[in-house]
Amino acid sequence: MSALKKKVDGVSNWLAEFTRAYDGARYHEAAAIFDRNAGKGVPPRLLLLAGRAHLADHPTSVIKLLIGLKTPVGSRESAERDMLLGEAFGRTQDYASADSRLETALSTAEKLRDFELVSEIGYRFVRRHLFEGDPVKARPFLELIRRGRSQAARLNALHAEVFILGYEEGVKEQADRLVELLRSVDSGSLEFLHHRAWAAHTLAVLARELFLPQAIPEIERHLAGAWTDDFRANRYQATKALGWAKALQGDYFNAFRHLRQASELAPTDAWKVVAACDRAYLARCLREASWSRQELDVAEETAAKVAWHATLGEERIGLLLLAELFASLDSAKSAMYLAQYRELGTIKSPLHHRADARLIAFARYSTGVTEIALGNLKRGMAELHEARKVFERFGYGWRVARCLLAEYGVTGNADLLPIASEKMRNYGQSWLAVELRALGEQPGDVALPPRQKRVFEEVCRGKSTAEIAKTLDRSEYTVNNQLKEIFRAFNVKSRAGLLAEASRRGLMPS
Repeated sequence: MSALKKKVDGVSNWLAEFTRAYDGARYHEAAAIFDRNAGKGVPPRLLLLAGRAHLADHPTSVIKLLIGLKTPVGSRESAERDMLLGEAFGRTQDYASADSRLETALSTAEKLRDFELVSEIGYRFVRRHLFEGDPVKARPFLELIRRGRSQAARLNALHAEVFILGYEEGVKEQADRLVELLRSVDSGSLEFLHHRAWAAHTLAVLARELFLPQAIPEIERHLAGAWTDDFRANRYQATKALGWAKALQGDYFNAFRHLRQASELAPTDAWKVVAACDRAYLARCLREASWSRQELDVAEETAAKVAWHATLGEERIGLLLLAELFASLDSAKSAMYLAQYRELGTIKSPLHHRADARLIAFARYSTGVTEIALGNLKRGMAELHEARKVFERFGYGWRVARCLLAEYGVTGNADLLPIASEKMRNYGQSWLAVELRALGEQPGDVALPPRQKRVFEEVCRGKSTAEIAKTLDRSEYTVNNQLKEIFRAFNVKSRAGLLAEASRRGLMPS
């Protein structure tokens, strides 16, 4: 075999390997193949595909890859090169260069009367303006996207509109468009997987926050469909969010099943911490103290392996969840996790648009509940009030109800309970609704016999059974029997549950 033929065959082999990976929606693999072989006579068309494969994660590499690419003037290849460079510059916040490249690309595509390419350039214009946080400038480009007639153009238009609605806080309209998008694509195909993955993720998060029964079947259909590892983070987020949507409907079996699957899909250890905290939190809500503690131990053990300063942003909420969960168990650990979270700074997530008020509100709620449990009532209540304002603005009813319950635990203001109950009208089978009904049926105080009341007060002060027996001059057997009666009176199963219920009712002794 001649040296020239070997070279040609070598190029052909890796080109075929690259193409298979790219067509199979394995973009990270395609990018790696390209990087290993980039100097081997790469045709311009392949460079453009490589640019697409690298774009989301490595915009700077795309700029280096394509900036010197020679293409025929006025050709489709030149327009596509400028389009990809435009988005890459937008992702690196060089907006002047982004505009210049996108405008050049659009001019070329218009002259070619290539309306599918015009449509895609319009989609990149939308993204460029949303990178800068300007939905007003982004919205007019929807008409440009709609000039395309292909399935890709229709999906791009829906995708772009959902992006814009997210910035405009039009969450219900977002959900409608996402359902429409998912219904229009084949869940068993890898074609348009980037649209499917993003839409399933975003819709599941909305279904967790809003009452969207029409969305659940579409989310489940796509989660059971075809995926590649490139979209593991989206699948993880969608599965986890669906678990909470099921829990809010009182379907706890499937809620825990999805949360367990989410842990298996978690792309990093930090996300595994979040998944384990979710399971611990839900088990605690269902008053399964032993189960909750097992999951919390898993979360804590995993958290110890995470380099939190190297995390991207949103997964850092795991530290806040640990602080919240430990607040009623170990105040020193709770304070440690809260301090560790604060050292990392503000959450900035690559999975949601920049400075999303909802992410900040989620963090404020956990911080507020933790501060209250640690005795910092004023600071904790301020955090809860700020979180509740955001949840009200977005119509996240069950989140509002949860804030109100936490505030009731501090103030004992019974006027908060009917407001919270109204917010839970669509979630009658959830643990929150059950809790609200129990509170509505009982006065804040619980009538305990004098001897049980003394035991209750000592438990609230953190004393063990042996210490209580010594203080009250009773046997441990007697104290244990009285504890069982106290648990029954408060409808709880453990000391942790008793402390939480006593705090919620405003009955903790001074």
